[in-house]
Amino acid sequence: MLAAQVLPDHAPLRILIVSDEVNPHGLPAEQLTQPGEISAALAVLPMLNLADSTEALLELPTDQLDAATTRLLRAGSDPLSYDVLVYFAHRIPSGVNGALQQTEFVAAVQHFLAQGGGVVSFHHGIYQLPGKESMQALLGAAATGNVSWNTVSGQRVINVAPGHFITTNGIGYAGQTSYGDPAAGVPSGNYPWFANIPDERYPTLALQPGSGRLQMLFASDYAEGDGTHVLGYTYRQNAWAGQVVMYQPGEYQPQALGPGNNLQVLLNAIVFSHDRVFAQAFETIDCRFSRHLAYCWGKRPF
Repeated sequence: MLAAQVLPDHAPLRILIVSDEVNPHGLPAEQLTQPGEISAALAVLPMLNLADSTEALLELPTDQLDAATTRLLRAGSDPLSYDVLVYFAHRIPSGVNGALQQTEFVAAVQHFLAQGGGVVSFHHGIYQLPGKESMQALLGAAATGNVSWNTVSGQRVINVAPGHFITTNGIGYAGQTSYGDPAAGVPSGNYPWFANIPDERYPTLALQPGSGRLQMLFASDYAEGDGTHVLGYTYRQNAWAGQVVMYQPGEYQPQALGPGNNLQVLLNAIVFSHDRVFAQAFETIDCRFSRHLAYCWGKRPF
């Protein structure tokens, strides 16, 4: 594991987080990833270039989804519009208007993606409860059924896209393992992995890309179901200028948001979802017109 996180130079970002809590395994507060903790973790990382503007890093609870919707509908030319949405919500808002708020939020996310925003589905954001079906369609997958908590072997996080920025930048691996999932587009071969112990497993996570383009990033091989399990991917629909990145591990807060591989994956996903120029691991000079300004940087080899 790494002692510190690393990122290449990147454009200043405005990040919106939507979050809620679920604790099926009865973890104590210091072990459970909870609302407010993602923004707290990101706020103190000097390598993450946050915009110098009002609410540049804002975390809202699921029950205030209408406030998130309003912000996602801002025009891309608005200096207070957001670049990245981190979706850490396992349910729709509570209350009599919850379903309507969810519908309006999904439409806003669709708008956000169409005009170039990046969406990172983190941990239980990919889990589908009643009312979330249209959101899962935007995310490109849905986790359902029982989830298990494993403190002995957790799950191996297998990098099935070696060389990709998200799977490569700043991440340390323990070894190589044989893996393949042709149905998910992963050819059989030897891939690097790191261990996540303890971890919450999502044995049933079904991809539903439709006509969109989905690239697998991470998988696991624990012996539940058929032994092939989706842990992460990128997803983009033809009508979008932006894209989705999904990463499932995240239940155990010390690993999810403490120094190490999982926080590095989250950081990589945030930067990549907004700036796809980081797709290749080669030194070049890039200029990108972000949603707010033209920004140029020299990329470092990863």
